[in-house]
Amino acid sequence: MRTISNVEQEVDRIRLEIYEETKDLTREQRIERTNKIAKAAAKKYGFKIIASAKE
Repeated sequence: MRTISNVEQEVDRIRLEIYEETKDLTREQRIERTNKIAKAAAKKYGFKIIASAKE
């Protein structure tokens, strides 16, 4: 019988936390949340977000 590792437990906890935060959001609210997170990551790590690969 396999036991769940600490890493798996942490991933499951984070997944559940994100689900609880987003379960009642509208499509537009989910998009806004995702864009906000992406912009913060881009600023922190110095990459550029583009709308299309053709840019």
